[in-house]
Amino acid sequence: MLLLIAFVSAFTVNYLLRQSYIHDINEKHDHIIASASVHLSRELGDVRNIVSLLYHDRDIHQGLSAEGPINTAILAQRFSGFAQSLDNVLQIRWLDIQGNERVRIDVDKDSVRQLPDSELQNKASRYYFRDAMQVEPPSVYFSGLDLNVENGAIVQPYQPTLRAGIRTGVDDGKQPGLLLINYDFRRLLESLRNLSEKQSALLIADAGGYWVLHPQAEQEWGHDLGQNKYNLSVQNQALWKRLRKISVISGEVLAGQLISAMKINLGQSTSQESATPVYLIVQTTAEFMSAVNWRSIWPGLLLAAVIILVGGRLLHHDLLQQYQRYLLNRQLQQEKEALEVTNAKLDISLYEQSILQDELVETRKLSALGMMVAGVAHELNTPVGGALMLTSTLETHLTQLTKAVDTGLSRQALADYILHSQEGLKLLDENLKRAKIRVESFKRLAIDRASDDIVEFRLRQVCDDLLRSLQVMLTHSGVKVVTHIAEDLRLVGYPGIVSQILQNLIVNAVVHGFADMTGGQIELCAETNEQDQVILRVSDNGSGVRSDIAGRMFDPFVTSARGQGSSGLGLHLVHQWVTRLLHGSIRAEEPAEGGLSFLIVFPRHISAD
Repeated sequence: MLLLIAFVSAFTVNYLLRQSYIHDINEKHDHIIASASVHLSRELGDVRNIVSLLYHDRDIHQGLSAEGPINTAILAQRFSGFAQSLDNVLQIRWLDIQGNERVRIDVDKDSVRQLPDSELQNKASRYYFRDAMQVEPPSVYFSGLDLNVENGAIVQPYQPTLRAGIRTGVDDGKQPGLLLINYDFRRLLESLRNLSEKQSALLIADAGGYWVLHPQAEQEWGHDLGQNKYNLSVQNQALWKRLRKISVISGEVLAGQLISAMKINLGQSTSQESATPVYLIVQTTAEFMSAVNWRSIWPGLLLAAVIILVGGRLLHHDLLQQYQRYLLNRQLQQEKEALEVTNAKLDISLYEQSILQDELVETRKLSALGMMVAGVAHELNTPVGGALMLTSTLETHLTQLTKAVDTGLSRQALADYILHSQEGLKLLDENLKRAKIRVESFKRLAIDRASDDIVEFRLRQVCDDLLRSLQVMLTHSGVKVVTHIAEDLRLVGYPGIVSQILQNLIVNAVVHGFADMTGGQIELCAETNEQDQVILRVSDNGSGVRSDIAGRMFDPFVTSARGQGSSGLGLHLVHQWVTRLLHGSIRAEEPAEGGLSFLIVFPRHISAD
């Protein structure tokens, strides 16, 4: 029994400690993956917005007008202007349908250069040109992440590049071809590399399993460098098979390593063809997991040793005392033979008392068991009794209905049977609706973002769906969002656009308003006025906005965090959506108590005209 207690105690301590260590590691994994996902999503959103701005630019439209030959001077001037205003852009170019570069601007550090005609190349054989020409506009094509190649050779030093483009000449009055930018991902990859911790490394694999980010830099870009052994499918086949089947892995032990992973599409758009997957992987090495196992085992072993030592000491002491009592009783029996009869009677009395005590113990056990059974019966009585009653009732009504069918079914008998069946089935329906509410919440969010139709919707529901999708980011940043919107406030318009506007403002507040703060609060308030307009206010108690950009925060490329990778397009796009799609207005206010507040006013009913 002592050994059993020691073993169970050691096993329990080992299990609890190991689960605690793994839980802490999983939290680090989730934090790293969530941070990497936010970085990637923000960067890809900026790239998509840049391509869209180029596509809709009037000067570029004039330069590519289908009514005449392309005006390379206008295109070069406009491309250069964009390149000087943007960070991380390597190239901006336009290719005709044969894959010939007609206008190209290269960016090298702070210099912008237009390539002469003699240096322009034909890219018809490159995969990104073929794939991009299959994507119907206005969807933006995103290539995979690979190394930049010029004239058939990899550029040195390596330039990790993402290519984003959009076709021209499809019902837009432009020359047919491809508007394409090469986006430099070196700074982003370095930021993602810095997310790795000592024992939790962030890795990124492309759609083919080749490493884009790896703790050992020599294993990166195996596809471009012809190093097929540096591939996830070769190094960890079990993990590769799991990632091909599911999109998210949380804290699974594969090949001795603790793995968390997430699949992300580089092109998140309504066009499935423009989506290229990458895999975010956070792994804790087998060596560290072995150390975790050892740190979990030795306290249990120590506890077992203490239990055995202390218990053994107590057992030894007890046995010694029993032996001494035996010797004393033997001595007394030898010295007092006259008391044998009395001792015999005393033994009989002690034996009877022992039997009585055993019976009392059994009685108490049965009493405790009865109380436990009564408690369990009480807990199960209602659901089991209700289920039995419902089964019996439905069986009775079914029997009656069967008899009625044989003797002549009346309308009343059928109606009674249907009514009782509906009441029984209603109990099952209530439990299913809870799961349905959450599923429909994320389903609505996805459908609203993908649809351009004008529909009727509840503003509070759109806000709730959005906040659920941003919960990981808000929890990590410690920001609390408080909503003051009536449940019955209904609008007719674009729920996806309203959701995107709120998301940009909330993310902007978290990234800029609370960048140097811990915690904070964002308030969403909405009401209607006498002109049947919606007055939507998004306020935060963050650090506010710098005075030098306060008057032009809605201009494109204006940002206070360009060094951290911000493009300055978030608020500009919010202004465009509010004024052009919602036919409303937006202005920023700086409350006396600090922070920043955005006041948005737009019609409650938006017509298709």
